Amino acid sequence: MAPGAVIAPVSRSGRTPPAKPPKVTFYVILLTTLACIGGLLFGYDTGVTSSVMLFLPNNNGMKPLSTVWQEVIVSITPGVAAIGALAAGKTSDSFGRRPVILVASGVFFVGALVCAGAPERYTLLVGRALLGIAIGFASMIIPVYIGEAAPSYMRGTLITIYQIMIASGFVLSNAISVGFAHIDPDNIGWRLMFGFAAIPSAIQLIGFLYLKDTPRYLYKSGQKEMCEAVLSKIYGGDTEWVEYDLNEIKEATEEENAAHKAYEHTTVVARIFKTPHVLRALAVGCSMQMFQQLIGINTILYYTSKIIQSAGVEDDITTIWISCGISAVQAVSTLIPMKLIEKLGRRPILLISIIAVIVTLCMMGGTFLLINKDSAVIDHSRDNDGINGTVRDLDFCIQKNNCDSCVTASECGFCFPTGDEMIGQCLPLNDEDNKKSTIGYCQSGTALYNSSIPYVIKTTCQTKYTVLPIIVMVLYLVAFSFGMGPMPWVFNAEIYPLWARSTCVSLATFTNWTFNLLIALTFLSLGEAITKYGAFFLYAGFATVGMIVFYFFVPETKGMPIEEIENLFKTKREREAAAIAPAYEMTTSEKK
Repeated sequence: MAPGAVIAPVSRSGRTPPAKPPKVTFYVILLTTLACIGGLLFGYDTGVTSSVMLFLPNNNGMKPLSTVWQEVIVSITPGVAAIGALAAGKTSDSFGRRPVILVASGVFFVGALVCAGAPERYTLLVGRALLGIAIGFASMIIPVYIGEAAPSYMRGTLITIYQIMIASGFVLSNAISVGFAHIDPDNIGWRLMFGFAAIPSAIQLIGFLYLKDTPRYLYKSGQKEMCEAVLSKIYGGDTEWVEYDLNEIKEATEEENAAHKAYEHTTVVARIFKTPHVLRALAVGCSMQMFQQLIGINTILYYTSKIIQSAGVEDDITTIWISCGISAVQAVSTLIPMKLIEKLGRRPILLISIIAVIVTLCMMGGTFLLINKDSAVIDHSRDNDGINGTVRDLDFCIQKNNCDSCVTASECGFCFPTGDEMIGQCLPLNDEDNKKSTIGYCQSGTALYNSSIPYVIKTTCQTKYTVLPIIVMVLYLVAFSFGMGPMPWVFNAEIYPLWARSTCVSLATFTNWTFNLLIALTFLSLGEAITKYGAFFLYAGFATVGMIVFYFFVPETKGMPIEEIENLFKTKREREAAAIAPAYEMTTSEKK
């Protein structure tokens, strides 16, 4: 198959869809809105974590929070989400799409309350793990639910709403965090930030008690009358469209039932690996989810606050307000593909997006390189002045060359005399109070050793380039939201046959969360090992590889019935062998 191969939207039997598009019904709006609350929760949890981590280290019950502990608290959710996504595939095939969403919203409700009430780190980890299970279930099943229920002419648009709700979750999390940051944030505020998520999860849980499963799952499970009733709600009683879609579902199901006999004693996973075109589709779907994470998106989202502070912003409330503004830009940017996806198509949007991501990641690396070069120097001539003795992390900190390399290490802070922030010492931070060092001039935050000049320790650096990373971060999120955000979810909801859809989407979502975990777990350590600017240049390299893969292997699916899209991944010989080639008109040349 050549890059960009397109097949005309004609059914497997040669049947063409009704000429008049169906109207958008209240039922379609309702099921999309309620389903996408899962995206809102996904975005809210990701965004609120960034704000919570500003205050959590100062809570007495959580101390001490080392770099490793912070990374574990942040990354346990995506780690468990990977397992949840994997389990959701088999579960949704056995019990249906709707029950999986109900379980996800219920578990999220409990997880939010556990996080809010956690007295110490281990209980917090349990709550974060519960949130991971819920998010894993939701992120896998919601695109499938919408994809199977939506009319084909607006399927891409409706699945894109899921990504819009994720982005909206970031905005909501930052807006809520700003409010709760004024209520004793170190002890109460961060708990309210976590606990607020219980409200939308309860709304989703109650709402789905009144919705039905997808027509395709209902027909597959033998509930044919219910399937027709749900289709009637989706199409507003338009009998032409109900009949057309019902026939498509019927033919696809009968074809699958006939094929299933040859694989009666074979697991779905084994059958996938024995079916070349489905395996090709799975490879494409998993690669899209992998590169979505390898380009560093959740580094930006999980650590927005830390990145902003690394650029020189000191005040916590100001940091959250800036995060809120950045999230709002991302949410608005996600509206663009919703308007264009059914006009331009999936493939052009995806390629334009990843090229823009490469450019902005290089810009981000460049801005942090400028900050590093502009950073205050370490006065090594005073390494033994007031810091005699053996103290944990002392040797590690005093080896740093400038303020930026000093504060990038979570164990260290930059200590300088008031009035001169451009030269100082790098000293280990006090675990109980990161405004003090464990030794040296900043041990108490006041003048020591008969010095007449007070010393101050900070975990940010003064620089004239403070605004640059914030501007580039906005540009990066616009580039990501335009295509790399929604397209992997849209493609994965479309490209698999019904018998393999849940399993393949769960494997692709597992891939997403696995690499999400990898990126979240390593960003702080990676920044210390190869610098912050080095980390962003590395992500740009991953994005470049992704662009090459997408160009050669991602087809266009715009406007096609969902039952027909799997044929894009068949060679011409495979389609002829299946006796379906005459029903298709290829618009580009193909490779066998």
